Amino acid sequence: MTETTADPRANEKRRRIVEAAWRLALKSGLRATTMEALAREAGIAKATLYAHFPDKDAVFDGVIAELLIELAAAFDRGLSGEGAVAARVGAALAGKYGVITRAVEGSPHAAEILDAHHRYAPRFAAFDRRAEREIAAALAKAGAAESETLARIVIGAAGGAARALADAQAVDSAIRLVCRRLIEPATRG
Repeated sequence: MTETTADPRANEKRRRIVEAAWRLALKSGLRATTMEALAREAGIAKATLYAHFPDKDAVFDGVIAELLIELAAAFDRGLSGEGAVAARVGAALAGKYGVITRAVEGSPHAAEILDAHHRYAPRFAAFDRRAEREIAAALAKAGAAESETLARIVIGAAGGAARALADAQAVDSAIRLVCRRLIEPATRG
């Protein structure tokens, strides 16, 4: 999680730095984003940037922390929403992958950004394990046999749809369709 302090001005500067880092990564790519460019984009002195983040990796750790907060919020809203389990799981996974898709949509550096996930894989994996447990529990509560296996299959299909499709609306529609087709038959009667 992004570090915050009691000082609202410091928190605002950290937020501006993280937002500037994301804008630059989308525009120029991760490798081309420098601390100098980050300071300019955030509208702060380079010394101020280094007071908040010791290096570029730390800045992008902050970016990932913010992205994970958004992913978790979108997932949680979907899973805790109204409706049948297929609709809720669909909304949760569409929310999660929608955050990612919208975050990189239109960037010529989307592939580079998404391929850099290996550095942050443990953080994403922890979120994915939590999501899998919660989906499996929701499926079991709805009467699905082999709910853990079904959860893994649904998550895999949703991830595949997100990788295969280019825009957020197509990803959303495909994931919701996959969830209906896989979950509804398993939870009937």
